[in-house]
Amino acid sequence: MGGGRGMLAWLLGGLLAISDGLVTAELAAELPASGGSYVFLREAYGRAGKLISFLFLFQILFSAPLSMASGCLGFANYLPVLLPGAKNHIVLTATIVCILTTLLLLRRIEAVGKFSVLLWIGVLATLAIVIVVGLPHLKLSAFAFWEAPRLDSKIGYAGLGVALIYAVYDYLGYYNICYIGDEVRDPERTIPRVIVISILAIGAIYLVMNACLISVLPMQKAMSSTSIVSDYLAFLLGKNAARVISILILWTAFASIFSLMLGYSRILYAAARDGNFFHIFAELHATEAHPYVATLFLGAMAVIFCQFNLKYVLQAILSIRAIIPFMAQIAGAVILRQRDPDRRRPFRMWLYPLPAITALGLWAFVVFSPEKHLKVEGLYVMAAGPVFYFARAWFARRKV
Repeated sequence: MGGGRGMLAWLLGGLLAISDGLVTAELAAELPASGGSYVFLREAYGRAGKLISFLFLFQILFSAPLSMASGCLGFANYLPVLLPGAKNHIVLTATIVCILTTLLLLRRIEAVGKFSVLLWIGVLATLAIVIVVGLPHLKLSAFAFWEAPRLDSKIGYAGLGVALIYAVYDYLGYYNICYIGDEVRDPERTIPRVIVISILAIGAIYLVMNACLISVLPMQKAMSSTSIVSDYLAFLLGKNAARVISILILWTAFASIFSLMLGYSRILYAAARDGNFFHIFAELHATEAHPYVATLFLGAMAVIFCQFNLKYVLQAILSIRAIIPFMAQIAGAVILRQRDPDRRRPFRMWLYPLPAITALGLWAFVVFSPEKHLKVEGLYVMAAGPVFYFARAWFARRKV
């Protein structure tokens, strides 16, 4: 966005996240089960629920591996800070990280949970260092995005649609807990708390962290950097310290890939177990009781998508996911409210229906913003979903 005006994308991304998060928290408390959006869409749309939830599951076959590939590519693009020679092997590095993550997830949820805590500690340590070293240099003017000059040839807020893609992508981790509802203790209380607290905390962290970056680095350097946090730390602490802390940055990237694959594998398993998706994904490991087929499939698809450009991968993810599940899910929450107002809701979205309206409007902007354009590949995936759904139903009737 040509400089400090990029802060607007982080603010709007946070607004979208908390608005959508409140909708999601209500649905997750009302319908706590593994599968997340699959369950929400199935229940919200009545007789059409099976079709719409299947469409979500079908796009997960593409969007989930794309999300994991984006994390692997992000890891690979940052590794040259520590190993300059890795710059020539981005795809190979991303592929190795993807395979390693898949292998680590082929174990019981208790072991996965302990490893997740270890990854989480590294994430918090990274964020703490990045923010603490920059706070003495923080300028309040960094938050005044409307006063920031553009340092490129564009005008106004051109590029906001593309910038919002990156911001929204970075906020989306709040959703992962919904995918493992069956494996969460006291989900009716825990899931809404996790969603709301994590969004508020991460929103504050993102805003302060980016304000620190803007306050410290010369803007032209910040705009052209491919490893901005390492450049920022090198500016403040020296190159040697920056290299050490870059290990924690890579740790954080790996943690995001790990949590993504964990959640998505449970969606495919939950749907197959219910008989609403391809049965093979319901297979559990004989002794460890984890959905190994879903995990291996997602890992293999992610390896394929690691061959693509990172920016393309991010645009493809949001082109596919924004309409189904996110926009459809918001409408589904409103439908459930109207159809069954007396239904037990352990958590109710605050200021209803304002969060639903805000989230719906911002998701629409993300999808149809003039700079970004709706990726035609995303439309192909969405169009193929009904074909597979009705073909599957036809074959099922033939067997009977």
